[in-house]
Amino acid sequence: MTRKTLAALAATMTLALPTANAFAGISQMDVVVDGRTGAETRSLTVSVADLNLASTHGARLADSRITKAAKQVCGWMNGSILPATPEYRACFGGALDSARADLNTLIQAQRQG
Repeated sequence: MTRKTLAALAATMTLALPTANAFAGISQMDVVVDGRTGAETRSLTVSVADLNLASTHGARLADSRITKAAKQVCGWMNGSILPATPEYRACFGGALDSARADLNTLIQAQRQG
């Protein structure tokens, strides 16, 4: 192999490894919150493993964590006096809907035993 080929291979592996490692840390009690703004997608993993999702209190805490994560991945800044843009609202709504669907699956699984 030439030096250019080796350098390209090394660069490709370097870029691929963080993605593989990011998904390796996700457990069955995690909810991934994806926010899409334009061509960019940001993700956060929210752990709910420490919560009793079968209880109303636990489910509300999990939803609160997901809401905060959705704000973060969509670029909300606390203390901002600027109104939310249509792009932010679309990102936030999509992130929240998707994450809540995943959370509801986890809640139903815990409630059914």
